Amino acid sequence: MHSLMMMGPDLRLRGELPQYGSLRFKRCFWEVGSFQLTVKRGMPGWEKLARETILYFPERPETALLAEKITVDEDKATVTGVPLKGLCKRRICVPPVRQEEDDPYGGFGWDRFTGDAESAYLHYAAANLTSPEDEKRRIPGLVLAENLHRGAVLPWQARFDKLTDVFSDIGSATGLGWDIVPDLPNRALRFVVREGIDRTTGSGRAVLSREMGNVDGAGWTEDASAEVGTVYAGGSGEDEKRLILSVGNTAAGLDRREGWASLNGVSDADMLRLGAERKLSPRKDSVTAELMDSGLCRYGRDYDLGDVVTVMADNRRMDARLTAVEETYENGKRTLRATFGEGPVTLTGLLRNQMRGSIA
Repeated sequence: MHSLMMMGPDLRLRGELPQYGSLRFKRCFWEVGSFQLTVKRGMPGWEKLARETILYFPERPETALLAEKITVDEDKATVTGVPLKGLCKRRICVPPVRQEEDDPYGGFGWDRFTGDAESAYLHYAAANLTSPEDEKRRIPGLVLAENLHRGAVLPWQARFDKLTDVFSDIGSATGLGWDIVPDLPNRALRFVVREGIDRTTGSGRAVLSREMGNVDGAGWTEDASAEVGTVYAGGSGEDEKRLILSVGNTAAGLDRREGWASLNGVSDADMLRLGAERKLSPRKDSVTAELMDSGLCRYGRDYDLGDVVTVMADNRRMDARLTAVEETYENGKRTLRATFGEGPVTLTGLLRNQMRGSIA
């Protein structure tokens, strides 16, 4: 069994859990994820468990977990929480205060940003985590990683949205992921942007299948319920004088699925086109698989979260990104359940996208 180290929010070591009953945690490329840990009362280190404790494997500090709830009964302690990136759940996107001449109290507008995906991530992270206007909103000890300006250029805006929703939207639209990881030598937390590696070709190719001995069962989802391939977008102007254009206008017949994006105040055609492209939503294809710690190609050694790999099952092939992994440690062994692709559309996601489709 892998020992777990425990430290406080100040990243100072509190103790070690050499043994525990079970640990299950879910890592996600665009979403936050979750975890649950059970520890038998009386086990070494169990009394050091507390809310805000950070737990991590010494050999994998990037998978650090943040305890949010602890329940203790006569036999065991149960700890639940989130990966360290879950700190972002504590913030919403507060737009900058506008000071109008005729309004001494000011007001909140929109926090708009147009740029590459990495810059968008770091913009909203700075505005709400590391350098907010209100100092009380700052997360102590959190710093931003270097900006490498990766990802597609798109317009973004936020106004009291959940910060994690904004990050998820940026990620799913551009393919870049995000995380918060401990920087132990500098005793800091670092907000980082991740770019997965394409492992579908070349010498580092990753193929997952029963025949390769690294998959034990797989299930497929093909979901077109929220697909939008043609978008009409409206910019500045009113009624007949409003600037309107469309993207994806080549589809016809049953293959044509239309949507609308209202971008009031946008008078530049190129910017309006970018906003329309952002609302395109392809079919959501995904596969879930039980991974095996065996075979020629293994998770954590030959590929990792965010990488694009080849999955083969039921005489079908899918080149897809590893978007989520659930790791379970119990009875001395590890089991893995992975999701490749974007995953099935959820009601929450549909409602969120619908609300963000109308841009004021």
